[in-house]
Amino acid sequence: MLHRGLDGKEIPSGKIHKQLCADFLDGTLPAWLTTVGTPAFEPPPGRGLLRLTTAATAGSSVELKSTAVFNSTQFTEIAYTIEGLQFNGNIQISAQIGIKSADSKAGITFFHNVNQPSGIIRAYKADGTYTDYPTKMVFFTVNTAGDEGQNRKNLTVRLFTGQQYATSTGRRVYVYVQNDDQVGALADVTDSFTDGDLQCIARLTTSAAAAKTLVASQVKIDLWSN
Repeated sequence: MLHRGLDGKEIPSGKIHKQLCADFLDGTLPAWLTTVGTPAFEPPPGRGLLRLTTAATAGSSVELKSTAVFNSTQFTEIAYTIEGLQFNGNIQISAQIGIKSADSKAGITFFHNVNQPSGIIRAYKADGTYTDYPTKMVFFTVNTAGDEGQNRKNLTVRLFTGQQYATSTGRRVYVYVQNDDQVGALADVTDSFTDGDLQCIARLTTSAAAAKTLVASQVKIDLWSN
C-alpha cells in the first residue's frame, strides 16, 4: 500500500523489511512477545486465538507487548498489527495500541478512552507531557454491550520515523492507523515526536468492577530500515 503524508507526497518505507509474526496455532507465545495477565489459547481445531482477561476490578489492565525494543533512529518504519482484534464488551473500557517507550516519554500510541466517541493519536515527550491529535477512528462502538464480533478489526498502528529522509531539516514523522488497508487516521507528529527505544504494546483497561477480555488472532511487528 502506498502511503502519503499530509502534503500529498509519498512516504518511503525503507529498503529492508523484516517481520515478526505470532499466530498462536501452537497455543504458546513466541519469545519476542509477552503479556501482562495470563493468556488463554484456542489452538486447533479452534481458530488459534489468544484471550487476555482483566480482573473484575476498576483500573485493572491486560497488555500484549513485545519483549524487544526498537530504537526509532535505526528504523524508517515500525508497524504493530493485531489481527482479529475484538473486545467482549464495550462499556467502561479504555484501549490503546502503541509504539512507545516503557516510561511513556517517547513514541506514539492510538488511544480510545472510556466513553469517548473516537480515538486519538498521542505523541509522548521527554518531559513526560504529550500532544494529542484527534481522529474519527474508533476501537469500538462506545457503550454497545455484548460480544463485539461485528467490530472485529485487523488494526495496524504504523509509525514513519522520518529517518528515510536525507537531512534532519527535511524529516517528517507520520502516524497511520489502519483497519486492513483502510486508513482510519493520519497525523503529522513531527513537532512533538521524541525518539527512543520503543516497545510495541496493546493495553485494555476496565473502568468498572467487571472483567473485560481482549481477543487476538494474530500479532505482527514489521520493521523497515535503509
